[in-house]
Amino acid sequence: MMKDHYVVIGYGDVGRAVVEVLQGKTELVVVDRHEDQLKKLELPYVVGNGVEEDTLERAGIKDARMVMILLNNDTDVVFTTLLVKNMNPHAVIIARANTVEAIERIYRAGADFVAALPIMAGELLAKLVTTTHELEDVVRLCEGIEIFKYEVCKGSPMIGHNLADLDVRRKTGCTVIGIKRGEEVIAEITAATEIQEGDIVAVIGYEEQIEQFKKLFGSGG
Repeated sequence: MMKDHYVVIGYGDVGRAVVEVLQGKTELVVVDRHEDQLKKLELPYVVGNGVEEDTLERAGIKDARMVMILLNNDTDVVFTTLLVKNMNPHAVIIARANTVEAIERIYRAGADFVAALPIMAGELLAKLVTTTHELEDVVRLCEGIEIFKYEVCKGSPMIGHNLADLDVRRKTGCTVIGIKRGEEVIAEITAATEIQEGDIVAVIGYEEQIEQFKKLFGSGG
């Protein structure tokens, strides 16, 4: 069974663009109802409806690190988001809204980031995830989403504290999605993960959330 993997729910135009970029770069599972399309993939997939808990369980949602919900029906997106959040409260959820009006409902369902289809390209979503995985520099993405690379220097208030103590999401709105320690990328991040001097911590959030993070912890470097 996979752990700390990425799950793409919905293999339409946007889903295919995301998978094309992610394939070979991270452990990935694709979920869709249409097996004829999935058979062409050279990676794990689950045939089923993304709004059904059994389908999500077979995709390993409970152990996933990030879930991308790319369904073409906003009601399904909301319901799937609720299911994923309930099954794995710690997974980062990125969801697509097919109409601007649905954005607020999807956020209320538990999504961390929502992008409206009219102003979102699949390549941008894929860039979000690959940048996250590789811990690159700050990258401005769709709807003002940023990934900020914070270098933990001597004197940083993060040193010696674990993620539970730091409570970054509640205090800033940002989500810690990666830590690089020397040449090692720490794939399994838990509440008990302790931050050390010299770490590079990648966080994701909107511009104002990144600014709040900097106010609280400094700019790093």
